[in-house]
Amino acid sequence: MNIVFEDKDLIASFKQQRAIFRVFWAVTVLFVILCVVSVVYYCSLPFEDPKQIYPKIFLCVISCVYVIFSYIFLGIKYHRARKYYKLIAYLSVGVKQVNRSVFLRFDSPELKDGIDFYVLIMSEWNKKKSEYMDRKIYFDKEKPCPEFQCGDQVCYLTQGNVIVEYEVTGHDQSFEPKKAETVLQKDLFAKTKA
Repeated sequence: MNIVFEDKDLIASFKQQRAIFRVFWAVTVLFVILCVVSVVYYCSLPFEDPKQIYPKIFLCVISCVYVIFSYIFLGIKYHRARKYYKLIAYLSVGVKQVNRSVFLRFDSPELKDGIDFYVLIMSEWNKKKSEYMDRKIYFDKEKPCPEFQCGDQVCYLTQGNVIVEYEVTGHDQSFEPKKAETVLQKDLFAKTKA
């Protein structure tokens, strides 16, 4: 079986999350120091000194820069790193499911829970309806994408529709689409990979 997530991924994502948070706190400490220096300089100036405007402008500018930095850094970068860490952490405790399906095609990538995923469309046999049903399976976009061909029989382990391990066990010719559709899907996938 090809393992997608390993223990070192959990450790690396935890370290990345901590490093991002440390950078944020370092910038926050620098911001507070600059604010204190600005206020001390303002208080040291004589009453109605024409230079009193400079510490006020400086304080306004660094406050705006800090707020913008905090929103972008915490709201985007830290949030995404935290979500990725949670995804990998849940893989060790979440309910897993083993499936055997036939790979049909790649779909356009999606953002799920703040994480970018490749979308794999698998055909699974539904016992209740006695027919094949399409199922979306997510594959982490930071990992090398599997080179599945249409009709490959795949045995895979998922947790929350995210592939944890997979193995190609065979090939079924009856699922291969028309040649024009295959070329179109390969072009779509090539564009999304770029």
